[in-house]
Amino acid sequence: MSVHFIAARALGALLLVALLQACGRSPSPDTSDEVFVDLDCAQPLPAEARDYQFTSPVAQDSDPLRDPLPSTQIYFTVMLPPRCADERFPVVLHTHGYGGSRQTALAADGTLYPQHNGLDAIDEMATALAYHNYVVVSWDQRGHGESQPRNGGGYARLNDPDFETRDARALLDWLYDHADELQLWTQPRSGIAKDLHVGTMGYSYGGGAQMPLAALDRRIDAIAPVATWYELQHSVAAEGALKQSWMQLLCLFAAVPSDGALIGTINTPAIDTLCNQAGARNPTSFTARTYDELVARAARATARPRPVDESEITALLGRGMHYFRSRQQAGQPWGYGESAARLRPVPALFLQGNRDGLFNLTEGYLNWRYFREAGGDARLVSMESGHLSPFAQQVDGTANCGGVQGVYALLAWYDRYLKGWPSAALDAIPRVCLSVQASPDAPAGPEIGVALDSMPVGSLSGRGALAVGAARIAVDVPAAQARAHFEVLTRIDEDGYVLAGVPTVGRVTVTAGSGATHAPIAIVGLGLRRGDRVYLIDDQVLGIGEGTRTHNAFLDAADPFMLPAVGEVLQAGDEIGLLFYEQHVEYSVLLSLSSLTQLLPGGLIRYLADTPLPTPLGDALTPIAGVLTNPNPYGIVLEDVALPVFKPGVYGASRWNAAGAE
Repeated sequence: MSVHFIAARALGALLLVALLQACGRSPSPDTSDEVFVDLDCAQPLPAEARDYQFTSPVAQDSDPLRDPLPSTQIYFTVMLPPRCADERFPVVLHTHGYGGSRQTALAADGTLYPQHNGLDAIDEMATALAYHNYVVVSWDQRGHGESQPRNGGGYARLNDPDFETRDARALLDWLYDHADELQLWTQPRSGIAKDLHVGTMGYSYGGGAQMPLAALDRRIDAIAPVATWYELQHSVAAEGALKQSWMQLLCLFAAVPSDGALIGTINTPAIDTLCNQAGARNPTSFTARTYDELVARAARATARPRPVDESEITALLGRGMHYFRSRQQAGQPWGYGESAARLRPVPALFLQGNRDGLFNLTEGYLNWRYFREAGGDARLVSMESGHLSPFAQQVDGTANCGGVQGVYALLAWYDRYLKGWPSAALDAIPRVCLSVQASPDAPAGPEIGVALDSMPVGSLSGRGALAVGAARIAVDVPAAQARAHFEVLTRIDEDGYVLAGVPTVGRVTVTAGSGATHAPIAIVGLGLRRGDRVYLIDDQVLGIGEGTRTHNAFLDAADPFMLPAVGEVLQAGDEIGLLFYEQHVEYSVLLSLSSLTQLLPGGLIRYLADTPLPTPLGDALTPIAGVLTNPNPYGIVLEDVALPVFKPGVYGASRWNAAGAE
């Protein structure tokens, strides 16, 4: 099937959505519920945004250090569509990223902006969705925005099912109790208490909020997590190596005020302790390079606001979908009052960034796999947006995958699973779509994707597949190596191939090199040599700590060792292989603490005592940090390396899915 036909079919599907909107709202196939579709009232009510707050029956925190109140105030905004008095609408529950806050104002109209930077387009969609006949409820999670302790709100616990998820469930109860006032479409005969037609929306922290809610609350009819995690410990300390620059940026969000807040995110004390050890406000943070070093520092008697041991760190960071899946596979309860620890077949559309340095595409694949295993409609769309590092000079792209435009895919998802509209608009969304924009040009090059029925993992076989790998690779990276070492695996002899999917390694061993002064961290990425230049594919690297591994730390032991998934279109003459770095910005303290002044109001860095750290001191620390974090010599041996390389349209059920094709 040609890319021209795919694009035309996608356009036809979108026109169908527009036609259905023009002709009125269609009722759900669930005929046990009454739905009102009176579109011809003489004086329809205008779209509006209303601010509310309610009392969640969940304590502000579980840490006695904060002397928490037994309940928590949650602040939210309800965005209502233009409507007649008797109409009823599905709900889309939206929330923000870490350090952010809710949307409080409607867009001027229902225009969506697929050409904008991806995460911006998602926020814009949240404010425009009311014009597409949804009630959007955007809420400040505990510790964020207005839901902070100064207003009776709580302390952020990183989407803890016992706290943030229970807040969200209490919010759904409140919405059901006010369904008549807000014209919400209820499901009184579903057999589920206080049931609504409800979907979820949000990226990053707001994406992580959706999955445990869907697992624990049967009212959730569809989810759409964007740029989020499968396992937070893996995200920030993959293979035991801390992503130092990302740790510093995340902890910085606790100091920068979001809209509606006087100060930044208010965290539970254990998170503050971690940030005080590895965050930018600590001038010795560069000495915590590994997960084990961070754990040891956090457990010291002098740690502030209090010592934190590894079990508490795991409890905070390790409650993503990896926890849910591993407990389910072991036949163990999740421990949150569920009747059965078994994921429901919830329709789930995942958007994940190829070049996301915090939550890479492999995490999106693992989330997608779990929801697909549950038997629901699960789809994965990769994009050129996500968590992109300003310190790595990454440039944001869109939320699109070739001809699949992210915001329109989300709209089709909600229309199908919240309104019950015909599924033709979903035909343009493959089960898996991998963006394969060329790394030399991303994100400025043409938007092009590959549609598949499943995610390619490791070595591929069959028609259209190209076997790429190595039985054994051994590399020594010396101290102060200026450029990455490129180990070539193969040369591509003809156009039309892509490197797309999850590369795997059977076994990896990392040892300290000559002159090492601290635990080694091997830093590995996929490389592409085109002409006389070598590129890091999709800006993705993985830090691997000392020792031998046959699977990823913090992930499923039954899986192979996985490198970050990528998507790259190849040309005849390209050489592809592995890159080995001595240093990389993701695994280094920020080069100058004064560079943070670009991200802070007033050019100040807040230190432990909540007083400014003068910029000259930040500059003075730079050479010290540079000396103490270097050198990083190491040896690495990789066995059974396998890269997924294939020709779309020839391999399996794959096909090209390009933007703008005719």
